[in-house]
Amino acid sequence: MVKSQPIESLASRLKLRHMQIALALRDAPSAKEVAAAANVSESAVSKTLAELEAQLGFKLFERIGNAKRPTEMGRQILPMMEAVVAQSRGLAQAVTDVRSGRLGELRIGVATDMGKLTLAPLIHAFNQAQPGVALDVQAGGYRAMADQLLDDRLDALVCYDAPGLIAPGLGRLRLAPPQPLVVVANARLSPLAARRRLTLQELHGQPWCKPRPGTMMHDKLTALFLGCDLGLPPRGIQVSDLLLTDEFVRTTDYLVMLPLAAAQRLTVAAEAVILPVELHQHNPPTIVAWQRAAERQPPLRQFLQFCEAPPG
Repeated sequence: MVKSQPIESLASRLKLRHMQIALALRDAPSAKEVAAAANVSESAVSKTLAELEAQLGFKLFERIGNAKRPTEMGRQILPMMEAVVAQSRGLAQAVTDVRSGRLGELRIGVATDMGKLTLAPLIHAFNQAQPGVALDVQAGGYRAMADQLLDDRLDALVCYDAPGLIAPGLGRLRLAPPQPLVVVANARLSPLAARRRLTLQELHGQPWCKPRPGTMMHDKLTALFLGCDLGLPPRGIQVSDLLLTDEFVRTTDYLVMLPLAAAQRLTVAAEAVILPVELHQHNPPTIVAWQRAAERQPPLRQFLQFCEAPPG
């Protein structure tokens, strides 16, 4: 049995450069061509081969007349050296890709409906431009997502840029400007769909898809009705998922308050209408936030650059 210590000793002394020269000598007509390609002298090539053969304990090549060919032991070892050299090239490529941000992982949280609308096409375009970056996109409530960002369980968070929502010291980049808030109703089922003018008092008595307490949209809806001495509409349900809200608007007479861009998606197919009532309310800009200390991570750096100037 071969002892492990001599094996470890030999492995530590084998050099990639020695193997590259040996493979070049196998494939080239002469040492002269190898020396020219490696930009060294012929004597340096011969010395490198001699060092390698001394470490191996046998000759890799033998001369037959004016030609050289691998020895029997060389024929066994040279293909293994070729595999090692190929793996080293693969490792070098992977290192380059990781260092440049073309390879890696990126965890992105989204905590707003506008963030979902903004992020989906951005993620698609980024994934096409950087297919080697594995993307993990998570949706949830703002506070849960913000905690994950601060605990380094997310690399970036897409959310509204509202006072008090983002901890000081985090980087911030605007993705979308403020959006006016509008009320949307089912075009066929809502009794208000055909009206040309509406008041908040009339909206108050209708069934609503209401945002959950503790969210910015809940505060906006509450403030809207408190402004005319009304409480939160008593009828309806609480729902926080954008797709589920869309489905309620498409199939029931529930009203919902949405950013204009989200509302327009429902009105394109004439499934819903934007009701004629001026709310005088806007949501804040949509931003991407991240920990400044994480900017050294190449995939995050690539994503932030992409957010600043996505390909046209």
